[in-house]
Amino acid sequence: MSKNSTVLHETKALISLSNLDHNFKYLRSLTGHNTHILFVVKADAYGHKAELLIPVAEKFADWYGVATVKEAVELRKANAKQPILVFEPVNESTISHYEAHQLAAVVGSFTELEILPQNISFHLEFDTGMGRLGFYAKDWKSLKSKLIEKKIKPSGYMTHFADADEPNSPKTHHQLGIFHALADEFRSFAPEAILHASNSGGLLNYPDAQFDMVRPGISVYGYHPAGADSPLKPVLSLLSYLIAVKPIKKGMAVSYLSKWKAEKDGYVGVIPVGYADGIPRSLSNKIQVNTAGKMLNQVGVITMDYMMVFSEEPLTVGSEVELLGPNSMLADSWAKIAGTIPYEILTGIHPKIKRESIELNNKY
Repeated sequence: MSKNSTVLHETKALISLSNLDHNFKYLRSLTGHNTHILFVVKADAYGHKAELLIPVAEKFADWYGVATVKEAVELRKANAKQPILVFEPVNESTISHYEAHQLAAVVGSFTELEILPQNISFHLEFDTGMGRLGFYAKDWKSLKSKLIEKKIKPSGYMTHFADADEPNSPKTHHQLGIFHALADEFRSFAPEAILHASNSGGLLNYPDAQFDMVRPGISVYGYHPAGADSPLKPVLSLLSYLIAVKPIKKGMAVSYLSKWKAEKDGYVGVIPVGYADGIPRSLSNKIQVNTAGKMLNQVGVITMDYMMVFSEEPLTVGSEVELLGPNSMLADSWAKIAGTIPYEILTGIHPKIKRESIELNNKY
């Protein structure tokens, strides 16, 4: 390639709508015929860019779940039509948005209940063992009295499992027992209300915990929460390219702290992504990427803007590199190496990296 050649490249995340469609169909096959699916799209759909998923999600999701009112408003702007449940506690600064954008609130304290207007749909959250948000089971009698006093009824009841990623977890069975014990009371007070408890782990591991609705997140994006084998297909692939190539001799060091030295002559390829883009520095010298159909070792400390690979054979500037994807490694593999979970890998991919959807039946 001549010095005057101009090649336009970019790092981008490809979102496979075909794989998303596949995952929805698989998860639907695990649910009861009348069980609703709430698709968790918080953190901009776990880093996948929620607006790109709407065309497929609208066919399968009965609800959406988001962390904040701001996320819910953005989802409405992206033409999401289904009901949206907002997980964050209700506060006076966001109350007006619930009615304006037809959002359902999650209420988990008496303080929230006090400020809740009568015209807003809401789900009551119960803390059965997560230890984070929600009423305790012992609060039900007082809570019921308060609801009667305010002349309001919930449109849903929910809890959140702490250990459902693990099959046959004693804690999950304990939480499930508490919620089951309250279920008759809930249905007696508000017969039309939806009961829900299961996240991805609950859906995959506890078929008796489906109630009226399930709330899958990471499984829709293609990963089993416990890393178990499953038919799920990862939705996101991360692609970049070689921005520079240089020869290297045996014994020469690469990158900061000289932690890697070439064991033989070869070539170093430089990829324009680093920890500022969401590639964990802890993966340094521990992963492989695919370029030109070959798996190459990443070498040297991953820097803020670059990572390097080594090849015994010549490399070509501009060659595409698959960092995450079906032909390289997947987010759960990175997570295992980094001592974390695929959720963190996926949500950690920086928003500056362009997300681009691949239409149904157009496979990468």
